[in-house]
Amino acid sequence: TPNSLLAQFDAAYSKVTADRRDVYGAPEDTYRRISAMRAVVDECADPQIREILAMIVTKVARLVQTPNHLDSWVDVAGYSRCGVMLLDDRERAGT
Repeated sequence: TPNSLLAQFDAAYSKVTADRRDVYGAPEDTYRRISAMRAVVDECADPQIREILAMIVTKVARLVQTPNHLDSWVDVAGYSRCGVMLLDDRERAGT
């Protein structure tokens, strides 16, 4: 039925997929960039920091294609703040 959850999902998915390609370019290029940067990030021994860095490189890979996409810049700042929050929490806990 047109109002089923699956139909709603498919409609949203179609819009998001089209929007992402328009903003970020071909997924092949984006994921090639992410993969190359992740190879370096994966050298980080700290698993939590490594995941934060992974999110940042995803946004950086997108910014390579669309440097004027403000949302990605804000996301990089947000993930950076998460990293500092994590380090601050650890410092206060003495770990």
